Amino acid sequence: MATVAFAAICLWTIASQAWGNVVKLWRLAVPPSFAAVEAFVLLAGVFDATPINDAEWLAAAIVGGVIGRMRGWALAVEVDRRLDLVRQHRSPDALVMGAALVMLAVIDFASAASQDPLIEPQHVAAGAAFCAAYLGCRAIAIAVRAGRLPHVELHGT
Repeated sequence: MATVAFAAICLWTIASQAWGNVVKLWRLAVPPSFAAVEAFVLLAGVFDATPINDAEWLAAAIVGGVIGRMRGWALAVEVDRRLDLVRQHRSPDALVMGAALVMLAVIDFASAASQDPLIEPQHVAAGAAFCAAYLGCRAIAIAVRAGRLPHVELHGT
């Protein structure tokens, strides 16, 4: 149940960014933090852990991180350096990743409740690692870009 809560909080906190609202720069780190906690909890839930399962989780995280970094550099972003505010233009990719995390958490919860996995736990954990790394590297790329972009007044918008 905790993974469902972490995933729901991740989706809820990423929604304002995805809809193009102005947010404080530090808030970029909140959704990836909840996503990372979920990914690690799901990895810890894999009881028959093997090096292959760990490699799958790690590969998913690497691929998600690379794609998220590319997306973070491609997004249109405005920055108010004086107030540490940032606004990305509307983009559904973060909502898709947040919804995928919720879906994976619900699958894990349903599998645990029925004691019969709908999807093998190592695959669910790898999917969560992909989403968490995507969101994390996307946020890092936006934060790095925020220091390089021209100043725009965002407090009045």
